[in-house]
Amino acid sequence: MTKIGTKLLFGFGMFICILIIHTVLGNLTTKQATKSHNSLTRKIAPAVKILNEFRMENKELFLLVENKVYNYKNTKASNRVQQIIEVDLPYYILNLEKLKGSIETSDPRNSSIDSVIKYSNKSIGLIKKVNSLLVTPKDYEDTAKMGMITNMQNNQLSVFSSEIDNRLSFLQIEYNKELENNFSELSKTLKNNSQFFLWTSILFICFGLIITYKNTLAIVKPIKLLLNNIKDIESGNYENRVAVKGIDELSMLGNAFNKMSDSLQASFDQIKSKNKELEQFVYIASHDLQEPLRTITSFTELFVKGYSSKLDEHAITYIKFISQASTRMSLLVRGLLDYSCIGGNKELTLVNCNDLFKDLKTDLSHLILDTNAKIDVENLPEIRAYKTEIRLLFQNIVNNAIKFRRPNISPIIKVKVKEHSNFWKFMISDNGIGIKENKIDTIFKMFHRLNDQSDFEGTGIGLAHCSKVIELHKGTISVDSKLNQGSTFTITISKNLRQTT
Repeated sequence: MTKIGTKLLFGFGMFICILIIHTVLGNLTTKQATKSHNSLTRKIAPAVKILNEFRMENKELFLLVENKVYNYKNTKASNRVQQIIEVDLPYYILNLEKLKGSIETSDPRNSSIDSVIKYSNKSIGLIKKVNSLLVTPKDYEDTAKMGMITNMQNNQLSVFSSEIDNRLSFLQIEYNKELENNFSELSKTLKNNSQFFLWTSILFICFGLIITYKNTLAIVKPIKLLLNNIKDIESGNYENRVAVKGIDELSMLGNAFNKMSDSLQASFDQIKSKNKELEQFVYIASHDLQEPLRTITSFTELFVKGYSSKLDEHAITYIKFISQASTRMSLLVRGLLDYSCIGGNKELTLVNCNDLFKDLKTDLSHLILDTNAKIDVENLPEIRAYKTEIRLLFQNIVNNAIKFRRPNISPIIKVKVKEHSNFWKFMISDNGIGIKENKIDTIFKMFHRLNDQSDFEGTGIGLAHCSKVIELHKGTISVDSKLNQGSTFTITISKNLRQTT
């Protein structure tokens, strides 16, 4: 597995572990809360309910027996008494025995439960005895029997009922205390669990964020450094290198990038050296070619002056061709020399384009007057550029716009500009002869002419100059043209130019 993959897997694994731990702790605290809740709902609350019902039944029984003794006609009360002693009290006694089995032997509630069971059984036996004595209406008329029953009710049954009520009251108090304590414990447990979950969640989230941040930093920081160095190389600075640490893939990528930068630096230096040699060669060659061309032109002129009377018409024509060809050759060599010098002594400076076009109009004033040309320039910016080269660029385009005009139509040239975030966009349009669509892709090539020499003078190097100047300014140049309607040259110049040596 890769080093970066290991880091990502470690971060994901830690997140899963934190989630599992949090879930386990949640289950444990939930079980604890459930245990307390079950104790309340399954043990204490039912016990409190039974004790309340038992106590009410005991009071009801005493009153019903008393009513039965003094009113033989109340058969409904007699039936109710029978139900309580045969069904209800045995049921409550059975439940009390179950309650006794669920508490500790040393619990003081045991003796109270035993007392309630004992007195309940005595009450049942006594009431059955009363029922056996009061069977018919005549039994109620027997004074001796009624005296004995009244004595049993007042001296025994009332005591049993009172003892049962007291013991049940004690049990109610004890179970209510236990109920209250369990509710308090459950509330405290839930509160503690809530706080525990809150703090553990915050802790785990912080821990997860730290791990995520470290892993992200370990991945993003080298990529950011690499991106910045790529931008530096893109802008022409080949000296920066990526500071790499570790043995993961990003470090390997950084090392590979540094090696590539070294290779590019060496190649750039080599190309730069070759370009200088080539520029020197072109300069020397073009300079040396001028001398024999001047010699040919001079001797041709001398030959015509000295021997024109001895030459026929054909000879004069041939000599004229030689002179014109020599002149064109001289212009081509001069153009080639100028092309090789573009950017030779370059220095970035702030160029006021409004002033630049004013100077161009002054330099081209004779041509403008001769052709009745109109140059409309909107307010232009101050840009960072190579002044000599940028002047040559605009001069070539404006000069071409005037030169390649339509017959009997005054040239109209418009210069506009639009600012973008990273570059300036200049648009120079004219109303000239235009360019054929199949020729647009070739106009920026060296020595490429679109028209016959007899129609328009020139060397075919001007737009090649423009292309080289635009390359120097990290921009683009393109043309949109319609034949016999005019052309629009679109030029972009970077705002992020850096001085290079």
